Amino acid sequence: MPSHPIDFAIQADVFSTRELAAIFDEEARLGRWLAIEATLAQVQAELGVIPAAAAAIIRERARLDGLDREALRAAYGRSRNSILPLVAALRQACGPEAGDWVHHGVTTQDILDTAAVLEIRDALALIYRDLRRLEELVLGLAERHRDTPMIGRTHGQAALPITFGLKAAGWALEIRRHLERLQAMAPRLLVGQLGGAVGTLAALGPQAVAVADLTLSRLGLGSPLLPWHNARDTVAELAAGLMLVTGTGGRIANEICQLGRSELRELREPAPAGAARSSTMPHKRNPVLAQRVVVLARHVRALAGVAAEAMGHEHERDGRALWSEWLALPQICIYSGTALQYLGRVVEGLEVDKERMAANLAAEGAFLMSEWLQFRLAPSLGRAKAQQRLGELAARCQASGRPLAELVAADPEIGSLLDPADLARLERPADYLGQTAALVERALRTIRAARDLDPVSLLSA
Repeated sequence: MPSHPIDFAIQADVFSTRELAAIFDEEARLGRWLAIEATLAQVQAELGVIPAAAAAIIRERARLDGLDREALRAAYGRSRNSILPLVAALRQACGPEAGDWVHHGVTTQDILDTAAVLEIRDALALIYRDLRRLEELVLGLAERHRDTPMIGRTHGQAALPITFGLKAAGWALEIRRHLERLQAMAPRLLVGQLGGAVGTLAALGPQAVAVADLTLSRLGLGSPLLPWHNARDTVAELAAGLMLVTGTGGRIANEICQLGRSELRELREPAPAGAARSSTMPHKRNPVLAQRVVVLARHVRALAGVAAEAMGHEHERDGRALWSEWLALPQICIYSGTALQYLGRVVEGLEVDKERMAANLAAEGAFLMSEWLQFRLAPSLGRAKAQQRLGELAARCQASGRPLAELVAADPEIGSLLDPADLARLERPADYLGQTAALVERALRTIRAARDLDPVSLLSA
């Protein structure tokens, strides 16, 4: 009976996707272990390490549907080893003439680590695909809204005018850096493992290195210079990389939630099919998908700490570190990919209320021009005095409700320093955008050029 949301059948695919869950499916994992054993046997036969006839039998019978599943289940109930019940079942299926050659010269962690890297490879291919799609969607937002003015906020307060395109371009650049990180880390991550009991390959004799290299090559993986049973930095790098990816996703999703608040109403995630709303308040349309992205990012962040802890691997092998990764990695990969899927759906259908952005901008009015006004007055008053006087006027404006431009014009010290054009400009905050358009164009041009050089698939990088 499923007990984790990843495996739920009725509430399916809430915190997972079918593609990603299938990669880490138990039968898929057992099938990978068997495929590694079959590939190992074939290579050993080619290099004269085991008899060719034995390898042929192992290759033929290394299939999960050919094993006694009930016996296998019972054996796992008795065993404390992750792979020995499966190896024992395969040996029995291969009979006395070939069974003794199953799992020849390798150790449990060789199979576990190599299979885990195969899972990581398939998961990263999906994550890379969806991250590139998200980048394209965010680029579209930035291009469409390059000149859409809105309030820029710092510390939760209205600060100065920006454009929504500037905000989206910042998201796109962050995504671009993650794509480059994935491309850079993939060659380090996609390296298998065949080291024997303590990393010496002693049991395989003089052909050991050739067996290891050729087996991993046949599996589509790189071969390490040394076995990495106790060196878990690449696993931690994967976790950290996906923590960064989902951290950006969580930041974007949270921004969409915040800008969708009733008081702001500038952004809104797309309406769900069936117009589902709050269970008790029909007027509400909650940002459920964006909220899920934030939650998934938090879980990846926590689980990345588990992977980092596993770097404290003792001696040549340490089950405590290995099993910690075993529990954390599937969740890290599934949550990361699911977060990207959700965020892609949100961004693709994101409702951008340009009129509301303009109304919020106008409501703040001259407050958003205080920086410009300070620098306009600085040559006459000095910057420090101009800042102090404008701060006092802003406080009076907030207390009295009178427009800031009116108070500025009536002030005996600074009113005479401003002409009618200056006072009129205070009412046009959307004009105070600095180099926004040029900055956005430069960022988008750089990202587009980089995309043209990207491999379509991470596995072809």
